Amino acid sequence: MKEDYYKESLKIIKDIKEKDKEPELLLHVCCGACSCFPLLFLATIFKITILFSNSNIYPYEEFNTRLNALKKYVAVVEEKLDTKFNIIVDDYDYNNFAQDLIPLKDEKEGGARCHLCIKKRFVRLFEYAKNNNFKYVTTVMSISRNKDAIYLNKLGKEFEKMYPEIKYIICDFKRNGGQEIGIELSKKYGVYRQEYCGCEFSLNLKH
Repeated sequence: MKEDYYKESLKIIKDIKEKDKEPELLLHVCCGACSCFPLLFLATIFKITILFSNSNIYPYEEFNTRLNALKKYVAVVEEKLDTKFNIIVDDYDYNNFAQDLIPLKDEKEGGARCHLCIKKRFVRLFEYAKNNNFKYVTTVMSISRNKDAIYLNKLGKEFEKMYPEIKYIICDFKRNGGQEIGIELSKKYGVYRQEYCGCEFSLNLKH
């Protein structure tokens, strides 16, 4: 039977709210557009620190475009909800990041190359959480129609076993209308929506 990650996420969040009055979440965000619905949903539950750790993005100008789109939307949500987000911008190091992806450059989109790319970013998410005492982590990536929620949540649970002090929040932000809401929000607030996933290999596939 297919997992209902949306219902599971609600149960996890309910349990967290019963234990922690002010839970803090380290949220991996890949771009402004993908953050539109998840930020609104999660900000009513958690105090959020955003980790923009995306050395997969090529070229550097695109990295900055996506970061600026995120900052633009964060300002909207801060005003809307009368809250504040801390944005951690990781160092950009595409050349080193891409070395592991090059042997898989001819893989189809959503395949082994993409899985490795996601895994590398999960390593950074959990390491940062461990080093900075975050109890809860998750990513917005499941909002994308091109990202497999099954893989993302399986990976998150695997990392949770390696970092027992950290709880990974199961999610599938596409569900329950989340993807449609996110698209409408991005249009409403003029948030940049990219046309390719991120690395140079996905950019080449676009052409």
